Amino acid sequence: MTSLNRILYGAAYYNEYHEAKITDENGIEIAARTDEDFRLMKESGLSVIRVAESVWQKWEPQQGVYDLEWLQPILDRAHANGISVIIGTPTYAVPRWVYLNHPEVIAHRHTGSPVPYGHRQNVDYSSPKFRALCEPLIRKMAERYGSHPSVIGWQVDNEPGAELLHNDGVFESFKKSLEAEFGTVDALNTAWGLTYWSHALASFDELWRPDGNTNPSYLLAWRHHQAKITNDFLQWQRELVRSIIPAEQFITTCVALSRPGMDNFTIGESLDVTSVNVYYASQDGLAHPTHKPAPGEDVAKPFWVPLHGASALNMICDTARGIKQDNFLVTETNGNSESQGPAMAAFPHYPGQFKQAAINMVSRGAEMVEYWHWHTLPYGIENHWGGVLPQSLVPGRTYESFVDTAKAMDVLSGLGKLKPAQEVALVLSTASRWAFEFQGPIRQPNGWVDPASYEKTAQSAYEIAYSNGLGVQIYGDNQLPLNGSISEFVAKHPIMIVHSLYIASDEVLAFARGYAEAGGHLVLTPRTGFAKPNNVIRTETQPAGFVDVIGNYNEFSNLTKPCSVVTPNGPHVGHGYAWLDEFNPIEGAEVSLRLDHPFFGEYAALTKVSLGKGTVRYLAVYPDGELSKFIGAELVAEIGFKPVITSSSESVVVNRAALTDGRTAYFVFNWSWQPAQLEIATALHALLGEGDEIEAWGVKVFVG
Repeated sequence: MTSLNRILYGAAYYNEYHEAKITDENGIEIAARTDEDFRLMKESGLSVIRVAESVWQKWEPQQGVYDLEWLQPILDRAHANGISVIIGTPTYAVPRWVYLNHPEVIAHRHTGSPVPYGHRQNVDYSSPKFRALCEPLIRKMAERYGSHPSVIGWQVDNEPGAELLHNDGVFESFKKSLEAEFGTVDALNTAWGLTYWSHALASFDELWRPDGNTNPSYLLAWRHHQAKITNDFLQWQRELVRSIIPAEQFITTCVALSRPGMDNFTIGESLDVTSVNVYYASQDGLAHPTHKPAPGEDVAKPFWVPLHGASALNMICDTARGIKQDNFLVTETNGNSESQGPAMAAFPHYPGQFKQAAINMVSRGAEMVEYWHWHTLPYGIENHWGGVLPQSLVPGRTYESFVDTAKAMDVLSGLGKLKPAQEVALVLSTASRWAFEFQGPIRQPNGWVDPASYEKTAQSAYEIAYSNGLGVQIYGDNQLPLNGSISEFVAKHPIMIVHSLYIASDEVLAFARGYAEAGGHLVLTPRTGFAKPNNVIRTETQPAGFVDVIGNYNEFSNLTKPCSVVTPNGPHVGHGYAWLDEFNPIEGAEVSLRLDHPFFGEYAALTKVSLGKGTVRYLAVYPDGELSKFIGAELVAEIGFKPVITSSSESVVVNRAALTDGRTAYFVFNWSWQPAQLEIATALHALLGEGDEIEAWGVKVFVG
């Protein structure tokens, strides 16, 4: 992580979007309100802006004709006001002349179906021709502004991976990658089971296009190839920019998590530092415990965000930190409402939520928080996307919230670099997420698979830790230290939850088993170990790698409605939903939980066994929030975790982070309308907020 001497706090700033223009003292045309913007920024406590990533046409109005000077006044004013700048390369939003003159670089969503002009992220960035169009502009931008004293970093492209590219060149490179991997077409036929439905190939040239594909192995390989294309493009831009700019400036991109053409856990390889867009549910959608909407009830969240609840916000931050296993930057987050086109999402923050959310990000490792964006625009598809200022540009409630939060950020900057608590390692799998989009455990009302099955079930696993005050470090299954010291990993993370590792290698399953043997408390959730890395179902008894240890299942079932889960003595402790592995525990195993159901009740919902120095639990259902908290409470007791700050209110959650001086920062959040009382077990210094009562939608920070 690039070292920053304070928490950066700011917004994206697009001076160029405003129609009323003047000529400045240097003869450069700028927006008439530019100086007023910077006055408001300085007064607000803003310390960073992100600029220029959306206007290739502004930089290069005609091919080979460049205007590089328009950004100079913005950077100069930023520097004069002590504001840092991140410059974005505009390769995700191409000008009209690219479409007209170079149709060969336009992205195809399906074979022979180019993306129409009028949107963005509409190019095939694997195309050598497209890179040839990009390179002169990127080079000129870096040469012109790389030495400007306001510039601290560069964002290459923006939200990559938005499209699955079906261009001819992409398909041909896919075929070549398969030939390189398998060597012979017979090996491919065998690995993917292509005798099924007569799909066996006589040569690699016979491979069919992906449009109508139904083979799970093909699907997974195609997604891996798309992610590689994305990473290659970012790496290409990174190397180009790095060859020009000073070494102290960082290079990143604006990551929108779980984009279809991107792997959350490999994209960091192309970046100096992780920068993520953290969009979340607001209003009642930010409550904890997570509000479960009734059928037909609206949820206060952006239309593209599958999750809601304070735990989702926390999990997004931990996923961001997991990309490079380090602290991260937030390049975009909720300023006001997040609406695009007809998909209205008018959910401005309740009082207190604006500050809560920003401090929550910091508590989990964010070293910058930026809103999208400073202005709210009167035109374009995002004309209802609320920024810090409304369309009138007159400061209002959001601006006041920004100012209040900026003061808190100044205080928190004094803490130095934070190391968020991480008692729990949560192992996620991009390959399993892709597989669940095709064959997932959660159904939509129409009976078809919910493409967000993986994210939704992952949140239930995450809440095992979150609802009990435990910190989480998220790992992709490809990030586990398979050749490192398992004992060191156990010492760092005494609990490991392996979530629905549907696509599982023998090596990762062996690591999980070794983790328990070395003294860790291992939790396996449904569907783990079901398929091989090529998405062919394992033929051994399930769950693979653990049958001799904990038991097995041969059947599984959807749960069409939530089913009560009970202890052996009968008390209800929560519900299982969506799915059940009909689990038969090994003799001697402890059956901790069962379903209260005339048929499913004969199977174990949660089973526990000892293995080596540790334990293994198999959770055969996806838990609701109540059940997640119950399971986590048992784990808390086993590792001997004793919280310093508690409350009788379930809406109070405490995040912790270690400081470089050996002390601990305690971030206390009340995610509800009801004030709550705190119980503080030891003497602590109140950094933000005093006393032992926390207000509705309040946040306090203590150090000790």
